[in-house]
Amino acid sequence: MKAKHLAITLLFFIGITTAQAQRGDLPDAKEQAKKSADEWKQEFGLSDDQHTKVYDILVASSENMRKKFQDLRGNGGGREEMMSLYTKTQEDTDKKLKGVFTDAQWPKYLEWKKENTRIRGRRRN
Repeated sequence: MKAKHLAITLLFFIGITTAQAQRGDLPDAKEQAKKSADEWKQEFGLSDDQHTKVYDILVASSENMRKKFQDLRGNGGGREEMMSLYTKTQEDTDKKLKGVFTDAQWPKYLEWKKENTRIRGRRRN
């Protein structure tokens, strides 16, 4: 009986997780931006002013991307359109971030970005 109950509970959680992933539920933009800005403050030595600017850029970028993704989904946009939107939004965000980071911090950010792209790629496989 316990094994049956455990199996049903496990299947329920797998179903919930799958449904959330399919709906595209994303973490809160402000929470994610704060997490990244806090991490980058430590990683790149951002000043308090830079931290605030980075946070604002990340929130605006995330909210903008989320709205555009919803519009794309509503209009039947496919994977290629979404990937193109993501790439363009990331490029725009990077341009804004480059204006906030110092010449010494920018290469650190680019290296961090490259490394984290590799890590995310490994998690997907």
